[in-house]
Amino acid sequence: MLRRFAVMLLVLSLAACSAPRGAADPLRTARQHIEASRCAGIDRYAQAVADLEAALSADPHQVEAYYWLFVAQRARGDSFAAERARAALEEAIAAGRGGLAGRYWLLRLYLESGDQDAVQRTLSVMESVAGATPSDAEAHYWLGRAYYETGRTDRAAQSFQRVLELKSDHGLAHFWLGQIYAGQGQLEEARRELDAALPHLTEKAAAYHNRGVVAYQLGDLEAAASDLQAALQEDPEDPRSHYQLGAVYLAQAIPAHPFALPDSARLAKAQEEFTRALELCPGMPEALIGMGNLHLLQGDAQKALEVLNQVLEREPDSLQAWYAVAQAQATLGNREEACRALERFLALSPPVEWAEQAGKMKGQLGCAD
Repeated sequence: MLRRFAVMLLVLSLAACSAPRGAADPLRTARQHIEASRCAGIDRYAQAVADLEAALSADPHQVEAYYWLFVAQRARGDSFAAERARAALEEAIAAGRGGLAGRYWLLRLYLESGDQDAVQRTLSVMESVAGATPSDAEAHYWLGRAYYETGRTDRAAQSFQRVLELKSDHGLAHFWLGQIYAGQGQLEEARRELDAALPHLTEKAAAYHNRGVVAYQLGDLEAAASDLQAALQEDPEDPRSHYQLGAVYLAQAIPAHPFALPDSARLAKAQEEFTRALELCPGMPEALIGMGNLHLLQGDAQKALEVLNQVLEREPDSLQAWYAVAQAQATLGNREEACRALERFLALSPPVEWAEQAGKMKGQLGCAD
């Protein structure tokens, strides 16, 4: 019989880091409203628009605010207001406001709009400016951000490395270089860059979060828990950090020996974190997958299936959900349903190590090839 809890596949979510701003800064709170509005049943776009208009009224040179205003108005379905925000940002850049940072936000807006010709034009200008100012660390930083946003991660890494040659204590360059390394699976290098970033960042939540995710991937669960707790000290209402801390507690709850019971205290902590993540972001797929795996560890495969099916209704191609469904069906003795879930999982082209684990499960279940 298949051992039910051999492996859990959980979603890993890195966070982005922004330039430091005051706690009551309306641009910062607007970004938080927009982020929250991406969760099911939450709509704070009107509050975001109000905050962004207040930010621009106080300081029209905050060109980043025009980008977020475009995003918020577009999400509200107000295409006319979104176009006004786009035109205002273009006018600000044409008037020389915002520097290369402003052009980065313009590039982000064009990416959001799907205007690839405008993206390339803006990127070319940024390359020319950075090339003409080889000793300007900030120019290379913003060029690196532009490369990162457009998927040119090798060039982004080169730009951030150039920044650090010019200014070794540039915290954001260390942070984004760590982000690149983490995405490439170079985990020790990612941890090194995040270690270097933290002393030089004013807003530390994203760096603590990402270092916690990297530590989790490295199997250093104690360090992961410590960093994610630090992230939540900095930002108690980030559902991603609550989810990720729950994932750490869940991994710590798995018994070292096949016939031992899970650690009930760790399971309780995991459930608390997943519940808080779902309170902050209803329907959050990652937290629902965490809950599904938690129910599996508690021996309630039927409840796990109920939760996991909620994920698949929203994200029918979720690798983690299909894998957990296979485990749940196998636990319930539903061999054919488990085999179908594994076939669906494998059809989504999972990473090699995941595919190998699914192959082992198929063999244990006696699934047809």
